[in-house]
Amino acid sequence: MASHIHNWNGRRCYVHLYYNAARAAEEFDALTRKLIACKKELEEGNRKEANKDMYERFFIVKSRPKRGQSVAYNEAEIQRHRKRYAGFFCILTNVKTDSGDLLELYRRKEAVENCFDDLKNGLDMKRLRVHSSPAMDARLFIQFIALALISRIRMVAKGHDVLKHKGAREIIEAMESVVRITFEGKRNSIVTETSPLQRKIIETFGLKIEP
Repeated sequence: MASHIHNWNGRRCYVHLYYNAARAAEEFDALTRKLIACKKELEEGNRKEANKDMYERFFIVKSRPKRGQSVAYNEAEIQRHRKRYAGFFCILTNVKTDSGDLLELYRRKEAVENCFDDLKNGLDMKRLRVHSSPAMDARLFIQFIALALISRIRMVAKGHDVLKHKGAREIIEAMESVVRITFEGKRNSIVTETSPLQRKIIETFGLKIEP
């Protein structure tokens, strides 16, 4: 991590630069795939306007009178690009703060975005479909409770070896077939037979389903 003060349009701001080795590997792999595709386009004479900058920057194209066109990678430029950009990202802020604290705050943004995605898609909140203020307040409250439950399910499942690979909806659907049956005139009730996955969910979440 590195930080420095930057003057932007006469205003003081702070630039925090970060490097992630895993992200660098992913970005370079993506660049490699893109370069292979561009090289094929050049060799086949199928240039695309959207890739014009890639052709000019990362390739050396030579025309040979007898053997036609040759296409080679500009290795120096590729390595320069990799060292300068792959794995790096920066955060610009007008608030003076510690780089580590700022990165943690930035990472929370993803959690907030996931919550909005859950509301719009998983919880059907693209449209409220209500015609009065009390009805809207009631629906928003119910959606808030549902969102809190989904967030809790994700948090608990994240720390479990088996359940961390399953989404909140998968866990909820897995438990839909668990039913408690009561008999009129009897105090005790019975619970339908549970699968290994259901028993794992019950154990992980500390559910009590005994009669």
